[in-house]
Amino acid sequence: MKRDAHRPAWFTSGDVDGFFGLFLSGFPDLLLIVGLAPVCGFSTEFVVGRVLPGVALSVFAGNLFYAWQARRLARQTGRDDVTAIPFGVNTPTIFAYVFLIMGPVYARTHDATLAWHAGIFASLLSGVVQTVGAFGTDWLRRHTPRAALLCPLAGLALAYLCLGFVFGVFEHPAVALLPMVVLFTFYGSRMRLPVRIPPALVAIGLGAALVAVLRYFHLYEAPATVAIEPGLYWPHAINVFALFGQGQWWSYLTIILPLAALDTLASLQILESVKLAGDDFKTTPSLLMNGLATLAAACLGSPFPTTLYVGHAAHKANGARSGYSALNGLVTVVLCMTGVLPLVLRVIPLEVAGPVIVWFGLVTVGQAFVEVPANQSVAVALGLVPMLAQWATSLLDSVLSKANSSIAEVVPRIGSELALSGLVALGQGGLLTSMLWSAALALAIQRRFAQAAGWLGAAAVLSAFGVIHAFTLTPGGVVGHIGWWVAPEFALGYSAGAVFLLGCAMTKVQGDRG
Repeated sequence: MKRDAHRPAWFTSGDVDGFFGLFLSGFPDLLLIVGLAPVCGFSTEFVVGRVLPGVALSVFAGNLFYAWQARRLARQTGRDDVTAIPFGVNTPTIFAYVFLIMGPVYARTHDATLAWHAGIFASLLSGVVQTVGAFGTDWLRRHTPRAALLCPLAGLALAYLCLGFVFGVFEHPAVALLPMVVLFTFYGSRMRLPVRIPPALVAIGLGAALVAVLRYFHLYEAPATVAIEPGLYWPHAINVFALFGQGQWWSYLTIILPLAALDTLASLQILESVKLAGDDFKTTPSLLMNGLATLAAACLGSPFPTTLYVGHAAHKANGARSGYSALNGLVTVVLCMTGVLPLVLRVIPLEVAGPVIVWFGLVTVGQAFVEVPANQSVAVALGLVPMLAQWATSLLDSVLSKANSSIAEVVPRIGSELALSGLVALGQGGLLTSMLWSAALALAIQRRFAQAAGWLGAAAVLSAFGVIHAFTLTPGGVVGHIGWWVAPEFALGYSAGAVFLLGCAMTKVQGDRG
């Protein structure tokens, strides 16, 4: 029976299920921000006082908007089954910004403030791209092969969401292995638990119980966390315009811009799935709010963009409407602005929450293979390699730094035995390289040789300017090298490949005529 279209219910029984599902999708991200802070040189006090309040308000504002949007559509259509779009912190960009931007800046300078500013700069540009993309992203989606849209995020998910946390699980199997088995079983089999208990809640609760029991018997020692005095931590606005004067950050555009564009395209695809589920929200305001929330996060000290979440159809099927979104925003504010998150890490270490992130990373990778024609799956596999190379380079860089050495010192000694220079070159601009290679191969498989040549031509131009593949080895690590003709071998190689593909296009036309 329909409710009055002008007075839809703010909260229903299904919103309880929806809240737990949405909250447990975003809660591990909040733990990540606290747990990975040392990589960037951030103290716990700094994260609680300067970063988390910005995260809280950006997520709160977005959740309220999408809840209001759902209620507005319900009033306009006279329906009582409209479900708000799920929204939260962007998980892949947490890893990308920590390990590819802020972490390297801190490792090179040992200046945590500079690393933080680099992250704010990245988030600010991401917000600009998302905001502008709200008005014209659909054109890019129509003219880019699907493999090229899916591969960079899939590679990022495999390298940074999956591998690191899987290794963490096997480093602490006593508290993390069983929860991972339980979570993967419930998610993979789609078994329904009694009273629709979320599988993530069961897995994280089981991990927390194991931590408590093993700590009681002195069989497990939780990672040390700094005690933060509970209180109310308000966000502080920063002068974002002053950040544009730091020239060294522009080299990170090869990470920031493609990731922001892909995030916007992913949000557009999520909106399409929302429409298929029956909720036809307007595209521009839905995407625009995402960009504005990211901009607000950056202005308030958070270096982590926001995004639309997958899962709308599942929340809708469980009866969630608009209240679940508003409640998630409110709970996020409480957790992020009271200083309690570092204490939560003592009960729920990252290794326990990690399997939730690993699962969604694996889903992202699997989707990249499922959503393309079967004969293009090899293009997806190829597109994963550059991100794995970038991850391996950062891992090698970190290991050598801990050993008081560097890649610059090791590469000349090893020579060409392990092709370390090739590993580093492939990883430089890995997101762009992933997109370029997967697009070119997918189009070649379809015998669209002229379009494939265009993508290799773009790779030649980017190589010539050092946007991809160009690097300098320094005692502080690998540094991108932007300039003219800094990677001539790659520029010439890509140019020759483009000419070859154009020749294939001409041969194909003649063959078709014959």
